[in-house]
Amino acid sequence: MDDDAVVVADRQGVIRLWSAGAERMFGYPASESLGRTLDLIIPAEYREAHWNGFRRAIASGQTPAEGTVLSFPAQHSSGDVIERSGRLTLIRRPRNDVIAAIMVFE
Repeated sequence: MDDDAVVVADRQGVIRLWSAGAERMFGYPASESLGRTLDLIIPAEYREAHWNGFRRAIASGQTPAEGTVLSFPAQHSSGDVIERSGRLTLIRRPRNDVIAAIMVFE
């Protein structure tokens, strides 16, 4: 699990877990990542689309991308835009209320 790049964000898109693998992949230590929004790794030109989809998924408890491998650009701490892929999972309460989103990057 230490090699996996795992990022967990709450309903507001605030990073609550940032694994050692995420540190290596994105170049940000956990101390700089925790408590910040996902904008940290989303290139500016993709943020509006990301947040529109994120809000829909949180509100509905569903995303068409859940469980599939997604490929997308991400922002490295160096400023470089890097291509990444990974799987998204929503964590739900019994009533289907989403409480967090987990992304495991490959």
